[in-house]
Amino acid sequence: MELGLLHPDSGHCAEQAYALGRANDLTAIVATTQQSRFHKETLETIAEDVDLKTLNLTVGDNELLVDANLRLFAGVHYGLVGANGVGKSTLLKAIGQGLVVGFPTNLRALCVDQLEVAEGCSSVLEVVMNADKEVLTWRRQAQLLQDALQAEEPEQAVAAVRAVKVAEARAEVESARLINDLRSGTRGNDARQRLLDLEARCEATEAAAERPPTAREITAAPAVAQGLLETLLENLSIADADAAEGRARKILRGLGFSTRQIDGSVALLSGGWRVRAALAQALFVEPDLLLLDEPTNALDLPTILWLQSYLKSLEDTTIVVVSHDRAFLDAVATEIIVFRHKRLAYHAGNYTEYEQNAEEKQLHLARLQEGIDRKKAHIEKSILNNEALAKKTGDDKKLQMVASRKKKLEDRMGMEKNDKGHRFSRNKDMAGYHLKSRIDVELDAPDVAAAWKLPEPGQLRTRGPLLQLEAVSFTYPEPKEPTLAAATTAGNAARPPPARKKPVLSNITLCIEQGSRIALVGANGQGKSTLVKLMMGELAPGGGSVQRHPQAKIGFFAQDNVERLVIGKGASSALAHMKELHPDVKEQELRGHLGSFGIKGALATQPMRALSGGQAVRVGLAAVAFTSPHLLVLDEPTSHLDMLSIGSLMACLQAYSGAIVLVSHDQHFVASVASQVYLVEKASLRLLENGIKDYIKEIRKKLHGNQ
Repeated sequence: MELGLLHPDSGHCAEQAYALGRANDLTAIVATTQQSRFHKETLETIAEDVDLKTLNLTVGDNELLVDANLRLFAGVHYGLVGANGVGKSTLLKAIGQGLVVGFPTNLRALCVDQLEVAEGCSSVLEVVMNADKEVLTWRRQAQLLQDALQAEEPEQAVAAVRAVKVAEARAEVESARLINDLRSGTRGNDARQRLLDLEARCEATEAAAERPPTAREITAAPAVAQGLLETLLENLSIADADAAEGRARKILRGLGFSTRQIDGSVALLSGGWRVRAALAQALFVEPDLLLLDEPTNALDLPTILWLQSYLKSLEDTTIVVVSHDRAFLDAVATEIIVFRHKRLAYHAGNYTEYEQNAEEKQLHLARLQEGIDRKKAHIEKSILNNEALAKKTGDDKKLQMVASRKKKLEDRMGMEKNDKGHRFSRNKDMAGYHLKSRIDVELDAPDVAAAWKLPEPGQLRTRGPLLQLEAVSFTYPEPKEPTLAAATTAGNAARPPPARKKPVLSNITLCIEQGSRIALVGANGQGKSTLVKLMMGELAPGGGSVQRHPQAKIGFFAQDNVERLVIGKGASSALAHMKELHPDVKEQELRGHLGSFGIKGALATQPMRALSGGQAVRVGLAAVAFTSPHLLVLDEPTSHLDMLSIGSLMACLQAYSGAIVLVSHDQHFVASVASQVYLVEKASLRLLENGIKDYIKEIRKKLHGNQ
């Protein structure tokens, strides 16, 4: 099956902008592994496992992995974690594009990266169904043969048979070429000879297809076409092609597509919906190895919960997922791969279990080190005392004892038990050559989230709510009705005016007090961003009122903040952006403020387009927070952040004494920051008594009812 990368149209995404100067070009990626002299890694493996030793991954001159072990067991769902920029996405691309030398050729690996639109596709449904290239080829060849047989013209049957045979010959050559590129030595010579034979056979088949058909070929063509058709139909039956449309529709509905969108043109999809369509392609194909890079970024919470349930049901598919959504990762992953220090480390359990185990392990090792240090100090003191006494008395035996203890101090200080808790054995637990008989305790402190700091808001002279909405309603303006002349064609009367639009929000009442911690949740398109714009005065209510405290400062981090910074200010630096916003403030003060969000030193003067998504978010938050707002309104602030950065943001928001209104689909983030959670749904606003847990329960109930 022909698989690789699926790409969502990224024209609407700032990822392309701030990735300039970074290695997105696949030709710059080099991935090599240790190969046996027989190159058995390039053969088809019986089990669908991957175990590649000494994997080295580089982009240009930048080493991302050095002598790492890539180990993936069939059917296991892995979460790949690591700081932004370590190379997680590059690793997934290298595997999905087949750039890893020695990767088993029979494993179908697919990385969701872009939306592929096959030639001739018009609807979203067709785009998803045609993502399976092998089945698509079978369908087209079967249709070609059926049309030829129905025409009852032998010459047409000859042309169809020839076309199918040429396509098969070309496919065999391409498969042989892939194997030939991965082999050397004796097996390489064999692969090269097979490739040459197939190329010669393919050329002969192509040449034969150009010659006029013989009478014998014309006579036999219908029977040959019928035989080829039966084989193709059998292949389609095994692939359950008849059920393909139903399965594709189920996946698209689960990802939030309406029936109109499913049957509608793919050209009408926005950037976010194209991301969902690319994800639908991957889920439809069901490869042996599914690689997902931040699949929840463009999804709302109902869709995220559907996706995690669907992924869990793929018990025979190996999955590697990169995600900053802790709750999603906990639900999907059964093993964690940590990408750190240019190595890959493996830990059983989900992300929360990995964190707990890592913390417990470090505490255990720290206690071991304390015990070793105490023992070492005791021996050193004993050596000094005995050495002084031996010199004073001239006791040779004591001097021998001192020498023995010095040797023990140098040679036998370290781990006394192995990882299994058994007594340490030099022969079993220390392979290779070592200078001492014990392994030192290695304290590998985990990465710690950098401390971000929000400036505290000043005291307001008068009390009262910071912001209050009373019976607010809003409806987007109706499109202008066409004139009679424009609407009348070929003598037809003008169409009736469109039905009046339903309100996006109706009778919304909300009071935001000083120190409030409010989260707005709900499916995409329900009006959360509209409500935020009404709060900020970017939209005027159609009914009701929005009142703001006359002295309160409000800071707004918009959903498209990163895109506007990177695309609109791409050539400018973070420091220049802050100077533009606050021309009267000294540079030292602006640098200090940026530094409180981790934008320090040379990073503050780099072009914005050279920053990572997480760094651009920090610049945006720094700009919003500079005026010490009394109310922070944050619309999807975690979209481009990694786990550590989300932890930093959570910590600084928890320490912040001002009020917060938060829009987010991140369950863990909402639960950690908000004390009140409101559901925006069906134009109304409803307080959830048990917070985000109530919303999750409602979604799961709906999902269960739709099954």
